[in-house]
Amino acid sequence: MLPPFELRRPVSLAAAVDLVATGGTPYCGGTELLAVMRLGLASPETLVDLKRVPELVGITAAHGEIRLGARVTHREAAASDAVRTHAAILAAGAGLLGNVRVRATGTLAGNVCFAEPRSDILTALLALDASVDLRSADGARSVPIEDFVEGAFTTVRADEELLEAIRVPARSGPSAYVRFAPAEHPTVTVAVVATGDGCRVVVGAVGERPELFTFPGTGDVDPTAIAERVDITEDLNGHEDYKRHLTAVFVGRALEQMGVADA
Repeated sequence: MLPPFELRRPVSLAAAVDLVATGGTPYCGGTELLAVMRLGLASPETLVDLKRVPELVGITAAHGEIRLGARVTHREAAASDAVRTHAAILAAGAGLLGNVRVRATGTLAGNVCFAEPRSDILTALLALDASVDLRSADGARSVPIEDFVEGAFTTVRADEELLEAIRVPARSGPSAYVRFAPAEHPTVTVAVVATGDGCRVVVGAVGERPELFTFPGTGDVDPTAIAERVDITEDLNGHEDYKRHLTAVFVGRALEQMGVADA
């Protein structure tokens, strides 16, 4: 059973921000929030439904970046031509996340704010050097994903702030996204992006937050060295040695997918 709450449905961004500023908890898909409420881990007095806020809808590509509004679902991101062309690993991660119901109703913004350690979305966004736009009654600010997530289920978003959009630099170079998921949540996720001045490798799901490693180029990536350096959290998905082994294997597979190494 869900705990009692008041439901508010604003029809403008300004109204939504005002409701969040006075203690409302924003949501759109609700796939994570409603689950923790049913478990008794959260009991917000007021829920602010964002599904009628027009300013939070849509995916646009302009000025060298892709903007994804807070209402964009995983399915929409996975199917977007702009995302598939200029942020292919985000489309890949969004298309693999969870299950059909979660991808159809859950949003990228909600996933990012929840900061689930095994998030496909966070792994891809960190590799892409993405940022988020936060808005409150006092103004707006932009925060890099690298700084936004502090740890497991913890971000720098203040209670009175609303995540308005996710911004991803448009890229045309090679990239790869691989994961190992014997169950619904992955045990390891790896994203690799070749940039104009090097290579970004992100390992997720093995610890409390995705970790970024940068290199001069893809040919300089050592999967074993990354596996030795990554922070590991032992849990039901495996012990430390097992996760380090998987990290090395899947970093190697990502490089193989990009055609720069043999796995």
